[in-house]
Amino acid sequence: MEDPEAVAEPILCPFCGYKAEGDYQIMLHMETQHPENGESPFVATDDASVAALMSLQGEDDVQYVNCPVEGCGEALLLTELDSHVEMHEEEGNGSGGESDEHSSKRLKIEPQIGNFFDTKLSYALRNLDDPSDDGHTINEKSSHDLQTAAKNTWKSILKMPDTSSKTSPSSKDTPKANSSKKRLGKSELGPHAHEKQMPAWLVKLLNEKDGEMATIYVTLNGKQKRIKYCPNQTAEILPVIEQFLEQDEATSYAYTCDPAVRHVSKLKREGGFCGYRNIQVMCSYIIGAQSQGHEIFNGKTPTIFDIQEYIESAWDMGINSQGRVETGGIRGTRKYIGTPDAQAMFCSLGIACDAQGIKPKVGQRPAYELLFTAVENYFINGCTDYDLKVRTTTLPPIYFQHPGHSLTIVGFEKQKDGTRNLIVFDPMFHDAVDIVKLIGMDFKHKYPGDKLRAYRRGTKYLKKYNEFELLKLTPPKRPEVIEAAITEQGV
Repeated sequence: MEDPEAVAEPILCPFCGYKAEGDYQIMLHMETQHPENGESPFVATDDASVAALMSLQGEDDVQYVNCPVEGCGEALLLTELDSHVEMHEEEGNGSGGESDEHSSKRLKIEPQIGNFFDTKLSYALRNLDDPSDDGHTINEKSSHDLQTAAKNTWKSILKMPDTSSKTSPSSKDTPKANSSKKRLGKSELGPHAHEKQMPAWLVKLLNEKDGEMATIYVTLNGKQKRIKYCPNQTAEILPVIEQFLEQDEATSYAYTCDPAVRHVSKLKREGGFCGYRNIQVMCSYIIGAQSQGHEIFNGKTPTIFDIQEYIESAWDMGINSQGRVETGGIRGTRKYIGTPDAQAMFCSLGIACDAQGIKPKVGQRPAYELLFTAVENYFINGCTDYDLKVRTTTLPPIYFQHPGHSLTIVGFEKQKDGTRNLIVFDPMFHDAVDIVKLIGMDFKHKYPGDKLRAYRRGTKYLKKYNEFELLKLTPPKRPEVIEAAITEQGV
């Protein structure tokens, strides 16, 4: 029997002899220093990605407009303004009665401009799963070289998640090793791309208001009850959404992630920190479910400034270090971040994750259909009871990036007419007050579909994009899988 207090022997890299203290450290070293085909999935090697918004002819072509809704402060691409303002209306719904919200008139803003998105996935994400028409990955890599075999052996021994390449990009997609990388601009980093430091008022706002508690009053059985909650880090929202899905006659079935997740949203006037807010949502799951790496956060969701430090530290470790060259650094700024930065942060903290780029090939179904298939398969594989209409799982939420914005996927819905929807937490919008008042309650709602509009993202929303990125935390093993493994080992 092994001595639990014995000092673990260092793990040696089979290629250079580097000594690592733990399992994840040796795999991180091998992925970054000895990547297959000379390209590491943890090092960004392309000038831009979906997370960097879009590729345009020049910075003068970038058309940002301020959201007209008072207190928002968001600088938006002009093509996003219509749907953004519509979601503000959903955010505002719930302040009145059911009949008022059901018959409310919807504000429409229709800028006369074509869709000028022309996005590029970063090379670092081209090595990931490419869903085929039937939802399965294609072009399975069959490399038998020594490096691949050694890395696979180590992964098997250490029981590490597979982060190696599954598709083989064509030679024309492979950037030259000595190609120089340029500094990105407004089209990739947002309207404050060249800002050296965010203004003092914003620093104060983030330090004082982020995570601040508020009080609302609810009348139950003729008695008034006081509820304290955090408006921009709302807990226990997912069980409310699940009741709406259960009661909506249009819903055939739905999956949801672990209910420990919180809806983290922006503060008034803060601007575009959606990437940071979605990382906070992911961290809320890690903390609430006590998943891998929860000890790092000491029970507290990291702040925007904490996340900037984590990402900068990841760059220092050589994980996606090209991000620093392309951004000029993000510490204390309002520059946009995205999937590669979130992945770098989690990997540097030893939190296993897997990124996936979705871009249809010629003749394939549209990107949004491949996205629906990928997300539904994710939830199917984590479900234990398929007889329920609303199937709650213990899966982590999914970091979701499309050109111009990122959200967090917390569920998937299939409707009786065949319509499919992502269920999301959008950091741009708060939960309506009338939804917050339902937290912790069993209720019946006359128009559940109306309440779900703020959380559904369907074909109408997604069809204008041709590329997406997903970042998934490695989910915990099901109890029955763990029990089977223990039985097999005779423990």
